[in-house]
Amino acid sequence: MSITQFSPDTLRSNITDFAKGGRYNVEIITPTVIGLDLGVASQLRYTCESASLPTRSLASQPQDIHGPPREIPYRATFTEAAMSFYLDDEMRTKDFFDSWQEYIINENTGSPRYWNDYTSDINITRIRNNAESFADASYRVTLQEAYPAVVGEVALTHSGGNEVLRLPVTFKFKKWISIL
Repeated sequence: MSITQFSPDTLRSNITDFAKGGRYNVEIITPTVIGLDLGVASQLRYTCESASLPTRSLASQPQDIHGPPREIPYRATFTEAAMSFYLDDEMRTKDFFDSWQEYIINENTGSPRYWNDYTSDINITRIRNNAESFADASYRVTLQEAYPAVVGEVALTHSGGNEVLRLPVTFKFKKWISIL
């Protein structure tokens, strides 16, 4: 029996190219009921500095029947999705997400709106290294029924110089599905 050893040549012969993290697109399909600025919504794909592919895990509980206990999965669980957006001088992206959150919970009454009125889908696409357009995807997920749960703080500082401001936004969603 021969033992195969790891070598760079073996790796190169099995993998043609590694995925690069800077090739992605984020499309936020805004809820139409809210009346958000669609101009800002269409620009979010260009101002999204970073996005994370979401996590899926399995919730389980021990079953102790004859012998050692086993962890038996009973449900898929999903964590939040974090994104970061560059801000323009008018802070339109911040206003966009603030308005979306203000719609979710009525500020005057404190009452939440109907789920279907404020949730929407978010598509996160990893684009191939040699792609010429957004359509050439190697991996795509859709966050179903998403909404901005946390619109993070924007740090203003004199020592920041000419650094571009960023807005962290955390989305909650019902579940994610893989499209490709």
